Amino acid sequence: MRLPLLSRLRDRRRSRGQSMVEFALVLPVLLLLTLVAIDFGRIYLGWVNLQQMTRVAAGYASEHASAWGSPGNPIERSRYQAKVQNDARLINCDLPSPLPDPVIPSGTALGAPVTVGLSCEFHVITPIISSIVGGTVLVSAETTFPIREGAVAVVPGGGAPIVLPPEAKFAATPQSGWAPLEVTFTDQSLGSPTSWSWDFQVGAVGGTGTPSVSPGTALTDGPHTVTYDCTGSPGDTCVFSASLGVGNAGGTDSQTQTDVVTVTVPPATGPIADFTVTPSTGVKPLSVAFAFVDRRGGTVTYTNYQWDFTNNGSFDATGPTANASYPNSGVYDVTLRVTDSTGATQTLTKRGAVVVTDRICVVPDFANVKVNDAQPRWAAAGFTTTVNVTRPPNGNYDIRTQTLVGGSINPQPNGCASTITVGP
Repeated sequence: MRLPLLSRLRDRRRSRGQSMVEFALVLPVLLLLTLVAIDFGRIYLGWVNLQQMTRVAAGYASEHASAWGSPGNPIERSRYQAKVQNDARLINCDLPSPLPDPVIPSGTALGAPVTVGLSCEFHVITPIISSIVGGTVLVSAETTFPIREGAVAVVPGGGAPIVLPPEAKFAATPQSGWAPLEVTFTDQSLGSPTSWSWDFQVGAVGGTGTPSVSPGTALTDGPHTVTYDCTGSPGDTCVFSASLGVGNAGGTDSQTQTDVVTVTVPPATGPIADFTVTPSTGVKPLSVAFAFVDRRGGTVTYTNYQWDFTNNGSFDATGPTANASYPNSGVYDVTLRVTDSTGATQTLTKRGAVVVTDRICVVPDFANVKVNDAQPRWAAAGFTTTVNVTRPPNGNYDIRTQTLVGGSINPQPNGCASTITVGP
C-alpha cells in the first residue's frame, strides 16, 4: 500500500512545480496587459479631462471675445492663458506656452463662433508600449461656443425684463432775472421714472424770497412753472435751490441744484430789460423766439434793443422781437440791452435762458419679440442704425438676448446712432 501512496505524492509535487513554472511564464504577460490597460485608461481619462478643459476655455473666450479683437485686452488674454495652464497641470498635461489664441473667424459679434482646440502630451509608463508609440501620446480636443459677450439675458416666456434704476436730472429755465421771476422746471431724468418729488426750497441773500410752490411738494414729471418773488431794495437778490427725487421699479435717485435760481429786485426808475423765451427747452436743433417785456407799462419810451443769444459779448440782432437757432446741445445764457429816449441803457443777462438737449432714444425691450419685427421696433424708438441679428437655422425665432439693456436711454457714445445685436 505504501508504493501507490508515494507515487501519488510524487505526482502532486511534479504538478505543483509545473503550475509554478506556468505561472512564472504567464505573470509578465499579465503585468504587461495590466500596465497597458492602466496606460490607455490614463490616456482616455486625460482625453475626457482635456475635452472638459476646452469647454471651459471656449466658455471663457466666448464671454471675453473682444480681448482678441482690436484693440484687444491683454489682461483678459493673460487670464485665459493662466486659467488653461492651471487646469492642465492638474491632469499632468503638457501644453505649449503660450497657448494658441482661440479661433474667432467671424469677428466678435454676439453669436459668432469661437473655437478652442487643445493638444496635450501624456506620458506612457509601460516600457514596451513606450518603445512602440514613443514616450508620450498626443491627444487633441476641440470645442466651439457662440460668443456671449455683452448679452443681456431676459426671462423667457414673457417674464419681466431687467429694470434699471433711474438717474435724476432736471433743467431750470431761466436761472436768473427780475422779481417776480417765472422759472420752468423740466424733468430730464433717465431710466423712465414712474414717481417724482420736487422740492423748491426757500432762500434769501440780501432780500426775502419765496417760491409759489411749497417746499416738499410731490408733482408729476412736469414741466412745472414756479414763480419766485424777492422783496427788498433795488438790486437785492434772493437765491433758491431745488431738488428732484425720482423712482421706478429698479430703485430711486435724486439731484439737488444748489443756488440754481437767482432773483433780483428791479430798479425803481429808468428802463428795464426783460424778455420771454419760447420755447426755453427742446431737442437740437432748436428754434427759439425772444420778445421784449415792458415792465414799465408804457411809461418809458424804448428806442433800441440789442440781443446776444449766446452771451459771447457781441450782439446778434436788434428789435423788440428776435429769433435764433441753436444747432448744438447745451445751456445758453441770453443778454438783452435796451435804451430809452433819454439815452439811458439797462442790460439783463438771463442765465440758462435756453437749454438744448440731445435727442432721447429709449432702447426697446426685445423679449419674446419675433426677430423679423426687431428692425421696425428699433426704428420706431428713434434709432437710425440697423439691428444686428444672429440667425440660426430655425428662422423667425423669439428674441431672448440683446446687447443693450431695454429701457436704457441714449446709450453712449453714439446716442441714437448706437448699435444693438439681438439673438435667440
